[in-house]
Amino acid sequence: MILSQASAAPEHSAAFDLRDRGLLLADGIFDTSLVIDGGVVLEAAHLNRLMDAAQALQIPVERTALARVMREAVTGVRSGALRITVTRGAGARGLTGQGDVAPTLLAAVTPYDASTPPEPARVMESEILRNPTSVTARYKTLSYTDNVVALRDAEAAGFDDVFFFTPDGHLSCASVANVFVQTGTDIITPPVSDGALPGVMRNWLLSHGQLGGWALSERRVTRADLRSAERVFLTNSLRLFQPVAAFGATSFGPDLPAGLDGLRRQLLSR
Repeated sequence: MILSQASAAPEHSAAFDLRDRGLLLADGIFDTSLVIDGGVVLEAAHLNRLMDAAQALQIPVERTALARVMREAVTGVRSGALRITVTRGAGARGLTGQGDVAPTLLAAVTPYDASTPPEPARVMESEILRNPTSVTARYKTLSYTDNVVALRDAEAAGFDDVFFFTPDGHLSCASVANVFVQTGTDIITPPVSDGALPGVMRNWLLSHGQLGGWALSERRVTRADLRSAERVFLTNSLRLFQPVAAFGATSFGPDLPAGLDGLRRQLLSR
């Protein structure tokens, strides 16, 4: 066994089993959440999502263990971004890794200030198609290669983010965010059946049912819907709400729909 830590800073180093399936096969899940005043915003929803993903991948982890790791990591943190990573642990050789395993739980908090709203994003379409039937589209697994490559391509082309579409031409999501589209009296977001990740912020917003004078709902979104939209915005647990200024050559109103500022303040005051 050869292990080199020459490039690792001591504060980021820890003992790690090199047979861990998360390292070798991306056999694991993760979650990112916003930390404010020593607590996780929408903590229960983040724990629910981690447990749903763990059950889908058949990783035997207990909710109490996740909650304990989460709360210990954020104690005393005034503002930051928490990432919880759960792998199946060190397993037997082979894809299925049959046998007794002990999941690996990792927690890391990095500085993050959510008090300033993000600038409007310019988005391009990714050449990578989203597979709506893939486990990686429905859960936050460690298999994020498509997202990484697509976002790098977008940044190289002078954009801030990408939109993924299904093979039959329906919008799925952005690289690390869900997408909402305002059309007329409705604000719609792609359904999970079209490859949209059921994000914590997405689901929380949908639970309101309405935003100002607009009804919030899931509905398929085509390229034509996007190009005729009045506003488009992104949601995730760190940015909260981010307007989209343009999709390719199509421009949108750079402001967020009325009512989102109030919801942002509500989240930040938790």
